[in-house]
Amino acid sequence: MILAILLLLIVLIFAGMPIAFAIGSVAWLYMAASDVPLIILAQRIATGPDSWVLLAMPLFVLAGLLMNDTGISKGILRLAEALIGHLRGGLAMVNVLASMLFGGVSGSAVADTAALGSVLIPGMTKRGYKPEVSAAITSSSASIGIVIPPSIPMILYGAITSVSVGTLFIAGLIPGLLIGLSQILVIAVLARRNDWGAVHRFSWRALAEAAWQGVPGLMMPLIIIGGILSGVFTPTEAGGVAVVYGLAVSVLFYRGLTFAVLYRALVKAGVLTAVVMLIISTSYAFGWVMAHEQIPQAIANWISGFALSETGFLIITALILIAMGAILHGDPLLLIMVPILYPTVIALGVDPLHFGIIMVFCVAIGQQSPPVGSTLFVVSAIAKRDIFAISRANIPFVLALVSVLLAVILVPEITFLLPEWSGLR
Repeated sequence: MILAILLLLIVLIFAGMPIAFAIGSVAWLYMAASDVPLIILAQRIATGPDSWVLLAMPLFVLAGLLMNDTGISKGILRLAEALIGHLRGGLAMVNVLASMLFGGVSGSAVADTAALGSVLIPGMTKRGYKPEVSAAITSSSASIGIVIPPSIPMILYGAITSVSVGTLFIAGLIPGLLIGLSQILVIAVLARRNDWGAVHRFSWRALAEAAWQGVPGLMMPLIIIGGILSGVFTPTEAGGVAVVYGLAVSVLFYRGLTFAVLYRALVKAGVLTAVVMLIISTSYAFGWVMAHEQIPQAIANWISGFALSETGFLIITALILIAMGAILHGDPLLLIMVPILYPTVIALGVDPLHFGIIMVFCVAIGQQSPPVGSTLFVVSAIAKRDIFAISRANIPFVLALVSVLLAVILVPEITFLLPEWSGLR
């Protein structure tokens, strides 16, 4: 029966049914057909989002929206341009650096894409970059936003597995920086091949002026990480601090906050949170179905039969997750696959922290995979180019993502270095 349920789920998703309703429907059909008391469905849906950890998600979403809508993101973009805009291919590098800086604020790749893409894609196109190339760089660099803390997928993974979200945040810093550096190296090679020029000459005065505008916004990730490391507040409380700081900076420094802006940000945050919470609720019910059918145990036994090493398991799992990312959005992918794979992770002795960072990487790569890549749809709408044309231009940057993922798998110390140094592991 479980094969029929999984097939039905895929059919419903491709038919256009909202993910939450598709997952909930197949869970209900399974329970009804198996004479399972339907009260279990109601219980799983009701208790799924009941988590202190998940409270951080709407707070970070709201903080990111406030940053975008009050002009703080423009200050960050201007600082990135002043820092590296003088290099060959500088505007493309600015795109990556801005994503790294803005990723430390929003925790969402889609938010980064929408905020930065609306400015950078037209600007790059005017300076001679092909629209599909501009869109590809914007899409791939935005993936840094869910690896560098704060990260919505890390919050979801921590809520499902009880792995410390604060430790996940710290563990994502070095991998996130490696993604940005690898993509800047790709741009440096492409810049020479395509004769991409610089944006302007370097100026200390322009850098000082840009720093004055950008640094207040960039203090937010420093406050978040510093507060978590020092034990002043938990990751959930850090979300509240981020919102308060965003409001204060918007009012006192940028002066871009109005009642209309605040209302729009609150509504957007509420809608985005409601969508994710519906998916979380139904995913918990679907996870119960998987456990009832002993799917995790079957997967663990199947993998054990191959006598795979820890590295071999992680590579095969990453390939499966990346392939699934082409048909599932990031949050549903996490919410469906983590409950299935996590028992196997524990059984094989894989470190849950290491596995969490790898899963977030796979979500980031999946966002670049058609036909369902979420950031691809955003840049496609902005650049007015087909997602498959953008995907072709995106191949070098996706390969950079995959290379860093492989490094994280083969060298776990990349993940463990900062948590061990800070005493969180």
